[in-house]
Amino acid sequence: MRCPSLADLPAPPPDKSGWPWTEESLRLPDKLPDGRPWPRVSIVTPSYNQGDFIEETIRSVLLQGYPDLEYIILDGGSTDGSVDIIRKYEPWLAHWVSKRDGGQTEAINNGWRKATGEILAYINSDDCYLAGAIAAAVEGFQSDSQTGMVYGTAIIVDETGKELRVWKGQPFDLKTTLTVGSIVPQPTAFFSGKALKRIGYLDEKWHMIMDYDLCIRISVQWPTVCLPGTLARFRDHRQSKTNTRFEATATELIYWLATFSPEHISPEEWRAIKWETLSRVHYEWAMAYLANGRQYAPKALKQLVKSLLQYPLFVLKRPMGTSYLLKEVLLSYFTAIGV
Repeated sequence: MRCPSLADLPAPPPDKSGWPWTEESLRLPDKLPDGRPWPRVSIVTPSYNQGDFIEETIRSVLLQGYPDLEYIILDGGSTDGSVDIIRKYEPWLAHWVSKRDGGQTEAINNGWRKATGEILAYINSDDCYLAGAIAAAVEGFQSDSQTGMVYGTAIIVDETGKELRVWKGQPFDLKTTLTVGSIVPQPTAFFSGKALKRIGYLDEKWHMIMDYDLCIRISVQWPTVCLPGTLARFRDHRQSKTNTRFEATATELIYWLATFSPEHISPEEWRAIKWETLSRVHYEWAMAYLANGRQYAPKALKQLVKSLLQYPLFVLKRPMGTSYLLKEVLLSYFTAIGV
């Protein structure tokens, strides 16, 4: 399907303007410059009760101006009005369903298995692409037929769309990805369909780190391209999985580290990377506890100690964050004893 124009879609709510409400991407010609057809791009959106955000997501996909788009939405049985919004855009969807499912990871895999595109991606129903994102990603695949993944930078926004910070994409490096954190912003990632089929899609035992695991599995086997541009908005809000299930995320990461074994790294180097990574996980777990209130300070301290025991240098290199954490722990203690 060729992407619809702005005039084709339902009118946006009266209080909405800008991208992707009253603006659209440049419409691309029907063929590539050499006369070949554009590769089909299949996008999957998993969703559950994201009625406040899903229309923005849908429009950001449909208004890409791309000549061969396949868009699939798999809703987990929302009860908040999401289904009414999806129905508004049904004429431009290759497939959609709203029914109880096994969660986000299973839904994405089900969508990808239905997809017929050469390039596949998923974008969550509280995130959105920026104008021209699909065209930029497709261009990234053109230089090497063996490319397994293309990605760029994302802007992190709050519930209202206000920009908070930048999640910068960086050329893939396994040690950096593990010891510093994800350098592949999830909503910007596009995958070769051939690579996904070869490695088996998302691993359904993961509910929190499935994208992290997938990007690593692809990147250690296939060439990747980090684009210089910004491709998407990633929404950071109180009800997002990232904020409400940080304990589950940390637990999955610890288990993942125990089961992952890279072939191209010596056992000695891998042990050092694991210790530093575990220190990062426990440190971020501690900070996540504090973000949820001073009453969690004792739990935060426990995680800080674990971080220190795993790799002391990780903690010592972060004096400001560590000082803040210790201050909050002390204030929590003094409050508890009435001082």
